[in-house]
Amino acid sequence: MVYNFDTKEKNRCFADLHTHTTASDGLLTPSQLVRQALQAGLRAIGVTDHDSTDGLKEAMAAGQQMGIQVIPGVELNTQVDEDEIHILGYYINYDLPWFQDMLATIRHARWARAKKMVENLRRIYNFDISFEEVEQEVTEGAVGRPHIARVLVKKGIVKDVAEAFEKYIGTDCPAYEPRYRLTLEEGIKTIKDAGGVPVLAHPGLLKDQKHTMLAIELGVQGIEAIHSKHTAEQCEHYKILARKHGLIVTGGSDYHGEKGEDMPQLGDIKIPCSVIEELKSLAQKHIPVQPCDENKI
Repeated sequence: MVYNFDTKEKNRCFADLHTHTTASDGLLTPSQLVRQALQAGLRAIGVTDHDSTDGLKEAMAAGQQMGIQVIPGVELNTQVDEDEIHILGYYINYDLPWFQDMLATIRHARWARAKKMVENLRRIYNFDISFEEVEQEVTEGAVGRPHIARVLVKKGIVKDVAEAFEKYIGTDCPAYEPRYRLTLEEGIKTIKDAGGVPVLAHPGLLKDQKHTMLAIELGVQGIEAIHSKHTAEQCEHYKILARKHGLIVTGGSDYHGEKGEDMPQLGDIKIPCSVIEELKSLAQKHIPVQPCDENKI
């Protein structure tokens, strides 16, 4: 879907706060992503790779060259019961050693998980697919399900990435393997301890909507009300919910660089840059946990 807060005024500053690069499961390098943002008419983007901040320095350097503001971020995948709950973190102090150690542990678990899913696809469906082929799809970051999906597309097993998730490697599919188990509370605390602002990502995709309220109770400070997979009704619902609880309303396309009618594109979601100032102001009130502190995760 294409959703804009308000584009009537000319020369307004707009941003997309949910994007991915080759540092995780995106197709574009950080520099290519920034250039794409420029071409899409955006003034700012949030780079929020899964469990990785390896693309941030390149993205921020490219942003400085091209006049695009890059908000440093990350996307942590947490778990409550059988529900995957993604937490976006903005303005994190990503060079903290303990934070990088934690991300490295999660990324290592991603490789083992992806290998098991490939084995499941071979065992259950007798697909001619190898983990080596999946590894070839990984440019520089950690392996993820989109890399497996792209191999399935190349082999003609599915028509696109969306079908791969729907039929074979989605959460409820037989070949699916559970991820590294980071609790929702741990994910929110991790972002805050890193000096960032935790935001609940795409709540409309949750299996159980009570987990939206749980995330609010546990301390998220924003809700990604505007998302490429939300309906217009869901966008309005989550905007109202966020404002009711005094939370920041954010939005993003969840762009991975994929092409196709069913895939989100950069520029599909445009939110005012004033949201960035809200995030930055809130982050400045957080004191990052240093390595010597005993209460870090």
